[in-house]
Amino acid sequence: MFRLKPTAAALAGLIFVSVSAAPADESDKPASPPGGAYVSLQVDGCADQCAEFEIKIFDNGRLLFRPDNAKNSTRAPLSKNGVASIYTRVAKYLQDSGSLNQPGECTGSADGKPVAIVTSSGGGQEQKATWAAGCANQLEKARSLVKVFVNQSGMWRNINHDSRYWEKYWETWEEKK
Repeated sequence: MFRLKPTAAALAGLIFVSVSAAPADESDKPASPPGGAYVSLQVDGCADQCAEFEIKIFDNGRLLFRPDNAKNSTRAPLSKNGVASIYTRVAKYLQDSGSLNQPGECTGSADGKPVAIVTSSGGGQEQKATWAAGCANQLEKARSLVKVFVNQSGMWRNINHDSRYWEKYWETWEEKK
C-alpha cells in the first residue's frame, strides 16, 4: 500500500489557502443560511439631507447595518450576533401592525422626502412595503417603522452620534413641507 506523508511545505500550503480564502471582514460572510428568515428596513430617498441606511435582522441572531451615504456616523458595514430575540420582536411588530401591507395611494405628496422600505422574508416567501414620509397618509407609519428598527437594533449610534437625531429629523417633515 502506497501512502503519502504530508510534508511541512504541503501543510503550509493548505494553511495559506484556507486563510486566504477567508472573508475580508464580517460584512463579507454569508448573512444567513439559505432559506433563513429575516426582516429589514431600508431608509432611502433623502437626497443627501438625512442618513440613508439598511438594517437587516436574521432569525439566526445576526444583524447587519449598512450605511448608504455620508450622513451616517459610521461609514462601513457592521454586523452583530446574538440578536435572535430582536428578530422575534421586530417580526411580530411588522405582522401585528400591518406594516407589510402595501399602503394605498399617496395623499398630500411632497417630493424629496425619505421612504422606509420594510421587508420580511422567510420560508421562500418575501413581503415588502414602502412607506413614504412625503405622503401625509403614510408619514406616521414610516416614522414608527424607523423608530422600531433603530430602537430595537441599537444602531442609532451608527446613524448619528445624537441618540435623538433620527427621531428629530423624521418628526420635522411636516414643518419642512
